[in-house]
Amino acid sequence: MFNDLFVFEKQRDGTEAVGFYLFYLFTAIVLVALLGPLFADSFGAVLIATQMLVCLGLSYLVLRKKNKLLSAGPLIIALLSGVGVYLLGSLLGLVATAYLTTLEPAK
Repeated sequence: MFNDLFVFEKQRDGTEAVGFYLFYLFTAIVLVALLGPLFADSFGAVLIATQMLVCLGLSYLVLRKKNKLLSAGPLIIALLSGVGVYLLGSLLGLVATAYLTTLEPAK
């Protein structure tokens, strides 16, 4: 379930995608907890920016490693992870990113 979390080109099955989701959700929570007190005046902005960085950054890494940056479908899904962050934070944003990990790498 939690194997090869830093191997972004790997095609994951459903269980591995859930493990990827849980690990990076925890990572986003820890980053917000660490950065939040540093920017107490604008905690909301830090919250959204950190989650956006995690979700869109991971989506970019997955697409780049799978050679799918120029594919319209996966690119739209990656951008939807950013929309998900605005709607429900990393809880929804990382769903799209975890889905991208289940795609087969391009040849």
